[in-house]
Amino acid sequence: MSTNPSHQDKMAGLAKEDQAINESPEDISHSAQGHKANISNPNTSEKSKENSKQALQELGGERAFYGKQGQGE
Repeated sequence: MSTNPSHQDKMAGLAKEDQAINESPEDISHSAQGHKANISNPNTSEKSKENSKQALQELGGERAFYGKQGQGE
């Protein structure tokens, strides 16, 4: 058994603890926007659209979109 960290344990040279830096509300919202755009794109396959629908649900559905609620809107 290897003592070296696996690819899942190290992503892009970051330790597992440091990988959460891209999980801010803005980052999650940007990811959700990309998936929503993919679902609407007539040039993407049905399989790709299904994958994006699943990913969007995993991100929190409509709650994944970042907004400025309560900040003067």
